[in-house]
Amino acid sequence: MDRTRFRRTRYFVRGKFQMRYIGLILAVALLSALISGYTIYFNSWAFLGHSLARVYPQGQLLQIFRSVNIKLVINMFFVALLCTGVGIYASHRIAGPIQRMVNFIDGIAGGDYSKRLYLRKGDELADLAEALNRLVDKLYKEKKSRQ
Repeated sequence: MDRTRFRRTRYFVRGKFQMRYIGLILAVALLSALISGYTIYFNSWAFLGHSLARVYPQGQLLQIFRSVNIKLVINMFFVALLCTGVGIYASHRIAGPIQRMVNFIDGIAGGDYSKRLYLRKGDELADLAEALNRLVDKLYKEKKSRQ
């Protein structure tokens, strides 16, 4: 029973699944950011706009608002990049094991009962992998007892 270490060589092993997963993470993160941002931003700017209008000339006040808006858009871009990276990493923890299981089951369907299914530490679906290993062991024993 040689347990080989598996290293990630590709981050997109099940592209459609992973893209849907990343899209969901991005949608939730951006929707949360937009709702929070809208609430804080517009309530704060309404209050600050009235207060700062007495201190700054209107042209300077508009320049301050424009500068803050640009910084917010840049920050949203970096948040989207971060969410995409987290989504790729998290989706690979699921998609990688699924792909390994598909390959493992294909091998069993071809009659190869000698292999075991191993996942990387921290991968999801470890319980399913162990159940598949037990199933193959049982099938192999039954096959040998019939021979």
